[in-house]
Amino acid sequence: MYQVEIIHYEQPLPVLMKPHQGPYSGIAAAFAALRTLLQQHGTGPQAVRAFGQYLDDPAAVAPQALRAAACLTPPPALSLTPAEVEELGFVYGELAAGRYASIVHQGPYQGLAGGWNWLLQEWLPGSGEQFGQRPLLDEALNAPQDTPPALLRTRLLLPLA
Repeated sequence: MYQVEIIHYEQPLPVLMKPHQGPYSGIAAAFAALRTLLQQHGTGPQAVRAFGQYLDDPAAVAPQALRAAACLTPPPALSLTPAEVEELGFVYGELAAGRYASIVHQGPYQGLAGGWNWLLQEWLPGSGEQFGQRPLLDEALNAPQDTPPALLRTRLLLPLA
């Protein structure tokens, strides 16, 4: 169904984060808040990478208690100090270095659960790999603002031990 690639991030990736609590499907509002922050306080070109970080297992945690973060790599020209960022409800953080099993899902974000289920329930048990104790990540490879839902591409990143 998917082709798995093992990716090794040598260094943690610095990001600007907007925490989100509630159903993972609601994380779009946190991404919108991040983009607004960059529009208001960034200067120059803003080529950034967008990641979702997912801290809880939706099979074990009630939807309203799920914790996640919308993350963008901060552009060099962001004109805010860490204290100003926190005052506005955002934080600077890092995405963990390490090995990840990666697949690319194409289609609407509503279909991402199918990709995660395949990685966790079908691929992982027979792979010889073990789940790493780091958050699940996804990376938007194109933007929903200018891409039809059927053509959205999202890299799912399953942490490995």
